[in-house]
Amino acid sequence: MKLMMSRLMGMMFIQYIVQGAWVLTLGLVLSSYGMPDIIGTAYAVLGIATILSPMFVGMVADRFFSTEKLLGIMHLLLAAVLYITSGFIVAGQPTYSLIGIFFVGLIYYPTVALTNSITFHHVDGPRYFPVVRVFGSIGYVVLGLFIGQMGWSGDVMTWYVAIISAIVMGVYSFTLPHTPPKSAGAPFSIRDLLCLDAMALFKDKYFTIMMISILILMVPKTAYSAYIPVFLNALGFDNAASMMQIGVAMEVLFVFFIPFFLTRFGFKVTLMLGMISWAIRSVLFSEAALSGSYAMVIIGLILQGVCWDFFFTVADIYADKKAGDKIKAQAQSLRFIASNGVGLFFASSVCGYIFNSHVTDTGAAGLAQWETFWLFPAGIAVFVFIIFLFFFKDDVSHEPAKKAAE
Repeated sequence: MKLMMSRLMGMMFIQYIVQGAWVLTLGLVLSSYGMPDIIGTAYAVLGIATILSPMFVGMVADRFFSTEKLLGIMHLLLAAVLYITSGFIVAGQPTYSLIGIFFVGLIYYPTVALTNSITFHHVDGPRYFPVVRVFGSIGYVVLGLFIGQMGWSGDVMTWYVAIISAIVMGVYSFTLPHTPPKSAGAPFSIRDLLCLDAMALFKDKYFTIMMISILILMVPKTAYSAYIPVFLNALGFDNAASMMQIGVAMEVLFVFFIPFFLTRFGFKVTLMLGMISWAIRSVLFSEAALSGSYAMVIIGLILQGVCWDFFFTVADIYADKKAGDKIKAQAQSLRFIASNGVGLFFASSVCGYIFNSHVTDTGAAGLAQWETFWLFPAGIAVFVFIIFLFFFKDDVSHEPAKKAAE
C-alpha cells in the first residue's frame, strides 16, 4: 500500500508541475512577448477547450484504452504541442499562439480527470485521495518557486520546463499500475455526455442561483489568475511566480477549515465569506497599485485560500449534496463546466475587454490604470454577494444528498 501511495503521489506531483509551468504565468509570458491584448482571449479559448475536452474522455478514453497508457500518450502529445506553441509565442504570432493554447488546453485538461480516475481505482478515495491530491499542490508550489528564483516568470523558458515535465510524465505514466477503462463495453449515452440528468437540478431555484453565482464570480477569479502576474511585474516584482505560491499554499491550508465553518455556520455564510473575500482582495490590489504597499499585496495573495476554498471548493460540496447518488458525477461535471468552461469563456472575454480598455501603459507607467482595473472585479463580487444575501436561502449542511428523482 505504501508503494502504491508513493507512485500515485509522484504522479500528482509531476502532473501539476506540467500544468503550472505553462499556465501559472501565461498572461505575463504573453505580455513579455508583445501580446498583452490577447491575454483575455487566451483564457477564453481555454474555457472552450474545457467544455470540449470531457467529451473526448467520455466518448473514447474510458471505453477503449487503459487509463495509464492513455495518460502517457496524451502527455507525450502535449509535449509536442507545447513545443510548437512556444515557437509561436517567441515569434509574436497571436493567432497561431491562440490556436496552440487551445490545443494545449484540449489535451491537458482531460489528463486531470485521468489522474483522478487512476487514484480512485487503486485506493480508498474518501480516505486517501486528499493525501494523494495534496502532492499536486506541492508540485505546483515547487514549480512556482523554481520559476521565480530562476527569474523566468515572464519568459518562454517556463514552457520549456512544461515540455520536459510533460515528457517525464508521459514516460512515468507507463509505469503506473494497470487501470482498465472504467466503461469498457458500456453503451454510449448522450445523456451522460451532456449531463442531461443533472440539468434537472436547475428546477431548484437555489441550485440555479448557485450556478449563476459561480459563473459571474469567474470574472474576479480570472482577473486574478490571468492578470496578477502582469500586475506584480508592473509593481516591480521580478519573482511573480514565486509570490503567487503564497496563494497556492493558503489554498492547501484553508481547505482544512471548511468542515469547521460548514458545521458552525452552514453553506450560505461560508459561501458568502468566500464571495466577499474576492471583493476585499481586489480592493487591496487596487490600493496597492497607487501606494505600492507590499503588505496589501501579500494580504491579497493570502486571501486566495479563503476566496478559492470557501467559495469554489464549498460549491463542489453543495453540488454533491444537492445531487442524488445516480447523478453525482454529472453534477460535478456541470459545476466544472459552469466555472472552467462557460464561466471561464465569459469571464475571460469580460476581463480582456476591461484590461485592453483601461490598462494601456506597461510597467510602472500603468499603475494608475491598474487601480481602476481591480475595482471592476471588486464591484462584481459585491454585486453577487448582495444577490446571494437576499435570494439564497437554501442550506443543506445537515441534510442528506437529495434523490435524483427529486
